[in-house]
Amino acid sequence: MDDFDLELRAGTLDDAEIVADLEAARNPEDPRDPMMLRHWWTAGRPPDEVHMELVAEREGAAVAFLGAGHDPWDTIPKRFGWLRPLVHPKHWSLTRFGQLIDAGESWLREEQGAIAVARLRESFRDELRIFEDRGYREVRRSKVSELDLVAGREHLLASAGRSREQMKKQGVRLMTLDQDDDPDRMRKLYELSKAAEQDIPTTVPLRPPPYDEWHRFWFENPGIRPDRYWIARKGDEIVGLSVIGFPPKRGLPWTFFTATSRSVRGQGVARALKCETVAQAISLGAQRIRTNNDGANAPILHLNTEMGYRPIDPVIELHRELGT
Repeated sequence: MDDFDLELRAGTLDDAEIVADLEAARNPEDPRDPMMLRHWWTAGRPPDEVHMELVAEREGAAVAFLGAGHDPWDTIPKRFGWLRPLVHPKHWSLTRFGQLIDAGESWLREEQGAIAVARLRESFRDELRIFEDRGYREVRRSKVSELDLVAGREHLLASAGRSREQMKKQGVRLMTLDQDDDPDRMRKLYELSKAAEQDIPTTVPLRPPPYDEWHRFWFENPGIRPDRYWIARKGDEIVGLSVIGFPPKRGLPWTFFTATSRSVRGQGVARALKCETVAQAISLGAQRIRTNNDGANAPILHLNTEMGYRPIDPVIELHRELGT
């Protein structure tokens, strides 16, 4: 192993490129897009989130990264704080990875955090073992699935056609957001999104964002376009949405969010929307798409299975009491 100590410095937005390269080296099958990462570091986080980033760099490349943060303590019932340590696979060692965990936990303690939260793929077994050896325990897991758009092309396009006809019979109109001429469409979409997010199973609470924050998060995202953002309308209301994010530089398309209003659940609206996004992805030349859903979200997991998604690598959420 190469012998050097990590020299961590404060990270800046200008580091998005090299940190994205670091993440791409860790997961070359789905490399992180630098434009998307920059978005997550800005509009992708609440403006009142308390956070810090540290970077270790050698010869212009990031060899390690640590992110940590938390919501304002008066907005959540428990003092959850998150940390994300990354070491380039060419320079990975137990000592270096442990150094990043120590730095993240130290910062969270200084912030008076009570519970440290880490999320990582199950396939990163060495990292998972280190967290477990330090007292972290699995609390939740989300299921990552992949859909082969080449092998499933005919089945998926046929399913989209059937769902389209079913929606017409139910008086549900499917369209992309740019095709909707309702001047109040953004407010309606916001209310639907906000309500649906509260139905997502979670241990760490999700704070409903104010409108401006929600709008920046979704519509300043370089992977999202209104002509690829699908909605379902019934009468004057927006009753469903589904959107795939297409990284502008590199990486796989991912389904970012699918939601329906409670008034139409169980009526095939979510299926129809997902089918439209998939059919569009096929027309755009995508070969695979991925999605990530909480392991307790049975309805959407069942739908994914019926569409042909196959599970690949779950993401495990680990918690540790910082007082121990």
